[in-house]
Amino acid sequence: MTEESLVSAITRKPRARASLMRRIARTGLALGVALSILAVVLGFVWLSDLNVFTIDHRRLDLIVHTRQADNSLVFDRNGHKIGEFFNSYHVYVPYAKLPKNMVNAIVAIEDHNFWSHHGFDPKGIVRAAVMRLAGKGGVQGASTLTQQVVRHFLLPNERTIQRKVQEIALAIQLEKRLPKSKILEIYANSLFLGNGSYGVGAAAYRYFGKSVSQLDTAEAALIAGLFQSPSRFNPVRYPKRAKRRQIQVLKAMYHEKMISFARAKKLMREPLVYKEYHPANTSIAPYFVDYVKDQAQKLLTAVKVPVDGQGLRIYTTLDARLQRLAEQAVADSKPLLDHAQENAAMVAGPHGRPVASTLEAALLAVDPTNGEILAMVGGRNYAKSKFNRTWQAQRSPGSAFKPVVYSLALTKNWKWSDVIYVSPINIDNYRPRTPEKDFLTETTLFRAFYRSMNTPTIELGQQLGLTPVLDQARRLGIRTPIKEEFGSMLGSSDTTMMDLARMYATFADAGRQVEQVAITRITNRTGKVLYQAQPAAQRSTQAISPQIAFLTTEGMRAVLRRGTGYTAAHLANVAVGKTGTSNQSTDNWFCGFAPNLAAVVWVGTDEHAPIRGDATGGKLALPIWDKFMTRAFQVRPPTPFRAPSGITTAVVNPNFGGRTADGVRMYFLKGNEPEAEAASASAALEALSEGDGGNYRDVFAH
Repeated sequence: MTEESLVSAITRKPRARASLMRRIARTGLALGVALSILAVVLGFVWLSDLNVFTIDHRRLDLIVHTRQADNSLVFDRNGHKIGEFFNSYHVYVPYAKLPKNMVNAIVAIEDHNFWSHHGFDPKGIVRAAVMRLAGKGGVQGASTLTQQVVRHFLLPNERTIQRKVQEIALAIQLEKRLPKSKILEIYANSLFLGNGSYGVGAAAYRYFGKSVSQLDTAEAALIAGLFQSPSRFNPVRYPKRAKRRQIQVLKAMYHEKMISFARAKKLMREPLVYKEYHPANTSIAPYFVDYVKDQAQKLLTAVKVPVDGQGLRIYTTLDARLQRLAEQAVADSKPLLDHAQENAAMVAGPHGRPVASTLEAALLAVDPTNGEILAMVGGRNYAKSKFNRTWQAQRSPGSAFKPVVYSLALTKNWKWSDVIYVSPINIDNYRPRTPEKDFLTETTLFRAFYRSMNTPTIELGQQLGLTPVLDQARRLGIRTPIKEEFGSMLGSSDTTMMDLARMYATFADAGRQVEQVAITRITNRTGKVLYQAQPAAQRSTQAISPQIAFLTTEGMRAVLRRGTGYTAAHLANVAVGKTGTSNQSTDNWFCGFAPNLAAVVWVGTDEHAPIRGDATGGKLALPIWDKFMTRAFQVRPPTPFRAPSGITTAVVNPNFGGRTADGVRMYFLKGNEPEAEAASASAALEALSEGDGGNYRDVFAH
């Protein structure tokens, strides 16, 4: 636009008004006066005949007491928005928070006499009548903001004189019941403005990716121009039309002395930069946001408050830093998972034809001290699958269940140095798998645990009893029903990642089982608290003693130092954990923790397809856990493990359980340590030849 045309565009009166005045002049002053009188008389008569001055005020109550729709927002632990729930996209902005440039733009283009009229504009009605006489269409162009609010809420969308008269009458009454500021607030928040948005707050995010308070005058003018026809002036589809409409709004603001000539000229020249809208729900922790919605709906059932579009403020436990690290750990493992994918068995597809299964991964991280969920990755690609494997899937934990059995044994005065004979076993036609080289040998419970040997676990479980083992699992936090069969001791009974995270967090927090939470508080938009999570102390029970928790933890430290988790030995000083692999490697786990951070990783297919080759929890899940924990400790430094009172230590031969100078260090309850006697020289040499002195690499699947 040239300088001359720009100046002309700003200074000349709006085309519609100039054209209208010329028509009035042609019609003649007498006709104008007659029309004015006629409009007033006809209006009075019509209003009297319809008895609208005694209208049912309950109709207006719909507007007076309307609750403006507003998206429900989800925030992380630091108050940053991570999601929103709505049926239609609203962002409620009270009048006090509407920026002045937005208010001015709306009033200038839609109803420049808004602050002075009493619901309708007589001059506007006369102008509309003249346009009708001139053959320019039906009754239009004379509606004030108040009339538009009335029409939006109460009247059908039709152009008739009867509807116009009703509109005026209701507008007059509405202005008697509501202040101008409230009427403008309702107007600014209720009307559709294109691109799925309702109200100026929503439009600000949908078109410019910012709050309405952050809009500059040019952006506010663009949004104000959408009220007339959001489809016609949609800047996403018709940017040139939108720009022309914005210029009309800026001209109106200049003529109403809301901006200077220089300011108007500058703003008209500036290009508008739009930002593509990306819903927060799919951008940041999408699986977690879905989980929060499910939990919020359950928590608010008692107060009968729906979640979508209610203006709720949902405050969560998510740590955005850890969430990014969790997603990165899963994403960075793509080469590993893609390679394993090649070994995943085919599954039956549509019409029975075999198709390739898809290898998935999930990660869940919690704070053991308070049960707060810190990070949640429910799958590798939310866009492809919204199924959240951290809480919606039930899978076999394999040897990740073994801490249940061993912690119960330690509670029953067994000790890590106790020796058990490894032999083939058959229970109800169930034969646990154990490497043949271990058969017909002796081993300590400690070595059986960190090497994840199966038959010693079943032998131990038989002596403890099936029912006590299952009771122990429930005490530690397993909520999923467990099958009453001996195979459950080896993790054959399906459970959830939530359950395993709860169980391992119990060991991390000195035996205290804390119920998990994702939501700390829910308020309505005025700040009234609808839900408040209980403090951790009220959500916790002492499942096992701190001493037994510590002994079990030290067993899991050996898993990293010399057992099935040896590839993460570099973390053994600050973290511990346990591998798990189900039959045919359909489920592969690593569950581990530091005192202030517990994380569970699962790798497998949704179709429960076997994974051939060397697929184990140590080969597939552990590398993801390792990546996550190593990076997480940089932003959440681990707190040290501390032995409770009543604990002692001794160096013990891992095969035969006697004290020795060159065995492995084990922890015991005071008074329950092994006798101070050395193992035989041949036993010590045998132990060292197997590498259990600290350089062990013969890692088995379970």
